[in-house]
Amino acid sequence: MHFTDYYSDSLFARDMLLKMNYHSLFDIVQFEKLTVQYTSKYVIADKKNILPAVLALELLTGQKPRLTRAKKSVAAFKLKEKTLLGCTVTLRAQAMHTFLEHLVHVLLPRFKRFQALVPSCTQKHLHLGVEQLLFFPSLEKSVELFEFLPGCSVHVHTTANAHAEKLLLCSAFKLPVAFSKA
Repeated sequence: MHFTDYYSDSLFARDMLLKMNYHSLFDIVQFEKLTVQYTSKYVIADKKNILPAVLALELLTGQKPRLTRAKKSVAAFKLKEKTLLGCTVTLRAQAMHTFLEHLVHVLLPRFKRFQALVPSCTQKHLHLGVEQLLFFPSLEKSVELFEFLPGCSVHVHTTANAHAEKLLLCSAFKLPVAFSKA
């Protein structure tokens, strides 16, 4: 059993039952899925530029990324329908917990000026932008292959219905969030 699973099932579940006055374990808020997305203007210019990004996301997450294409044409951005935009990976269950633990304990301490996440009061998910993919230790070995890649965005989706639930969930798993008043 993974540490995050054990922590979620034993300690966090009991704590949430007491703090939020839940009636059963099925009501407890949890992380639903985690999405890692990469897109760049260089991919739109030349399709070959997606290969290093696909490889990088596969090394980071352990899953093969799905290619993202434009749903409709936008003349202002000179974008045609079905143009390749980037790639995305959706993680659930064990893979999500592994990536989240790696993100919190290895990646976030590497940022010198990282400010706490400010979760929205109306949305159920958190957004985190990683400026450079080389911050991940698994990609540092191949610097020459991934050095031109910009960052990616990480979206953590929860089952929280209230802002307080989302803040408790994030603080329990040591995600740096700013406790703003809802």
